[in-house]
Amino acid sequence: MKKIIFSILAALLICQPVFATIPNEDVLDYFDKNGIYYYNPDGSNDSCNSTTTTLSGSDVPEKIWNFYIENGFTDAQVAGILGNGMVETGLEPTRASNSTYWGLFQWSYGRKETLFSKLREAGLEKYTSSEYWPSGGYKKIPESDLDKLLKIELEDTLADNYLDWQGELKKQNEPEAAAEVFLTLFERAVGGTDEILYYAPFVGIKYQGTKKRREYAREYFDKYSGKGTVTSGATGTVENGKNLSIIGDSITVRSNLKILEKFSELSSEDVNAKNGRGWDEGVEIAKNMDLNDTVIFALGTNTKNLTDDQITNALNAIGTDKKIVFVTNYDKTNESIYDSNNEKFLSVAKKNSNIIVADWKTTVSKSPDTYMADYVHPNEAGETLFAETLYDAINSNTNENGCSVSGEFTSLVKAYAWPEYHKAPYTNRMPDYAQAVTTSISEGRYVGGSVNGVPGIDCGGFVTILAQNSGLASDYNDTKGATDTQEAWVKSHNWTLLNSSTSTAVDTSILQAGDVAFTNGHTFIYVGEIDGFDSNIASASYGSSSARAPMAGHESLISGNGSIVRWYRKPNFTTSNGTSLKTNIENKVYDKD
Repeated sequence: MKKIIFSILAALLICQPVFATIPNEDVLDYFDKNGIYYYNPDGSNDSCNSTTTTLSGSDVPEKIWNFYIENGFTDAQVAGILGNGMVETGLEPTRASNSTYWGLFQWSYGRKETLFSKLREAGLEKYTSSEYWPSGGYKKIPESDLDKLLKIELEDTLADNYLDWQGELKKQNEPEAAAEVFLTLFERAVGGTDEILYYAPFVGIKYQGTKKRREYAREYFDKYSGKGTVTSGATGTVENGKNLSIIGDSITVRSNLKILEKFSELSSEDVNAKNGRGWDEGVEIAKNMDLNDTVIFALGTNTKNLTDDQITNALNAIGTDKKIVFVTNYDKTNESIYDSNNEKFLSVAKKNSNIIVADWKTTVSKSPDTYMADYVHPNEAGETLFAETLYDAINSNTNENGCSVSGEFTSLVKAYAWPEYHKAPYTNRMPDYAQAVTTSISEGRYVGGSVNGVPGIDCGGFVTILAQNSGLASDYNDTKGATDTQEAWVKSHNWTLLNSSTSTAVDTSILQAGDVAFTNGHTFIYVGEIDGFDSNIASASYGSSSARAPMAGHESLISGNGSIVRWYRKPNFTTSNGTSLKTNIENKVYDKD
């Protein structure tokens, strides 16, 4: 299969994309001039991933069908996706014909590297090796790992909405037309012999395997249409608490009434809490309790220094088909006593898309005297806050369409940076940022300067830690340099300058979360619109009188410190040979299957 190499997001520039086999000259020139690439670290696009979706089904086609049905696509639309997958790989999730193309829909180059990074984070990288490339190779993978791998691949398709393929697909009512939309806008397999017949913007243009994709789409439509999900799967948790189970200790006991008020349809029978309950006892409860599709496991207060085995035991007892919510632990008199527990919760959540964290520690530690009755238990105001923390953890991960969206970048901004501006000097760090600095130091990573013995009070240190820990760029500033060195670093790593020149102000309308700014001796980061966060940038500052811990910033987006603010964006997708998109098209440089 030949695919033209698109590495840009037209939706960033054009409200209603004009579809054609390739962008016109003016669009290409604009892209090349401005270096527009797609990067969305907080996942707040119109698409969604399936954190709430269970991969149910007896085989791979059924699981794919159920996944997209549960994410709001119709029978005809999902049949169109399956028809494409059949032509690409026979619906085999580890299929590859060479080292360039891999997976269910034959990802390549930047798209493949993005997918592979997600698989590495999930500990599934070994399944990308050539051992699993041949037909049937995926059958060697244990079923639990295969489900994880397949789910990541499917979620990745929804994270990519280039040319608004999802919106266009959702306009289609026939499987043949749906197959052509997915082919032209997602697969983009130009250069074949079969003409497009049903999708108007491309009618008459020849693509690869078009006829077979239409035929397979009709076959799957006839096979599964009208059945909803092929096998029963999780129905998800609605915001009123229906389909929710809670296992907890005395904090849950005290907050029980407030929890039931917040989740109006949560049954009291689905809340199992007891004073003094330890982690292992909670695991036994999970094994014997009739659990709903989402389970809040609010334990750890009575079990310090949880082991990896204990975390695994809880996951196994609850079940990998459930959405799981861990709740961070907090002690007013010793804020670091539960650091080990909390780090494990955050770590396992980062590696498993069905796990999220309700950050009770960060929420209550902002004003413990207001919310705590003693060293660990909430007062009445704290009980309300605890219920709201659980509620927000479940429902803030859901967009207006009920689709779960990734929030790693946004969640770390909120965890590391004060949501309001504090006049310098201000060296009181957010607890999670303080821990992140400690961890970075122990791992030999850059944290910047210290002020009055408090490390990490530094603009470049903050940006480095946030970029590395959020996944924006895990190798960011790996040369461990200060601000000026960091600007040199982004240049050397092909980050795109968003200004038309270093002496020209940026068009602020194009800024998006994850863009990094530099002025003379200072750096900060664009975070976008975050609920409860008082700025669209976050920053820190080093110096005896100018010291500021990470917080909502007041810096100008245009100029500061006697210079124009220079904005850079990580190129998430790149062309195969390092030349411009326009040049590759003109020279007919295509992906080749």
